[in-house]
Amino acid sequence: MQKGLGIAALVVAIIAMFVPFLGTWLTVLVAAMAIFAAGPGFGLGIASLAINVVHIFLFSPLLWATSGLESVASGIAASQGQPDAGSTFRILPWILVLIQVGAFVLLIRANKKFGSTQSITKES
Repeated sequence: MQKGLGIAALVVAIIAMFVPFLGTWLTVLVAAMAIFAAGPGFGLGIASLAINVVHIFLFSPLLWATSGLESVASGIAASQGQPDAGSTFRILPWILVLIQVGAFVLLIRANKKFGSTQSITKES
């Protein structure tokens, strides 16, 4: 099952790179699948998380542009004496990257537990 989740996470991560708006949100689903890809699917989970980080940084310019526009809008509002409307879009790319880092840490922990529960058999 872990290898299957790793393959699914990798396929969805690759597909998410080419889907314009929904692809950014699919990175969260990929991170969730990658967490459970311990054991035989460990390398696939790592690869899918790496693809997600590249996707967020390079292939999601809309996220970064929205973040920049939000900063400009709040600067204009501050210069006119109006309160800041909200800074949710400014931190959204970093939240997505943090989710990927958290999934990476959980995948490492799950892989250590998976490796320690396997029985060691000696073949002759």
